[in-house]
Amino acid sequence: METAELVEALGERLGITLALDSDGACSFEADGLVVTLNNIQELPALVLTGDVGEPPPEEMAPLYKAMLEANYNFSGTAGATLSLDSATGRFSICRAMPADTLDVDALYAAVEGFVNTLDAWHKIVSNYRGAAPGGETPEPADGGRDGFSAGGFMQV
Repeated sequence: METAELVEALGERLGITLALDSDGACSFEADGLVVTLNNIQELPALVLTGDVGEPPPEEMAPLYKAMLEANYNFSGTAGATLSLDSATGRFSICRAMPADTLDVDALYAAVEGFVNTLDAWHKIVSNYRGAAPGGETPEPADGGRDGFSAGGFMQV
């Protein structure tokens, strides 16, 4: 199945209309968060991207540390990568998947997992309280619910 057809089939499964634009991208909203699908033909890969939030003005070293640790072997990102988008100055998360290995079921499962991870990191960033006493890793204000421990890492 071609990537454009795969994206359209995903939209049908989600109950929405999805179609890649002339740049090979489309966006949709899930749980109040925008997810963008990009068809990167040079790889070839389908890339999921989401905005995690604006960096808070507080001391950020513990948050950066938590994000870097989460990126290590994808231990806290479920296969995605956290980064700082230089174009917007905001944190983002993305996950690349080889296009030739995907079918509608695999893509749907990947999108579902991606949205859950995006939501969890969005909550961590939006609830960030700055450096904890003693330089400890930041903790989300919700006490680490949503599959993350108090240190901000996804438990698997």
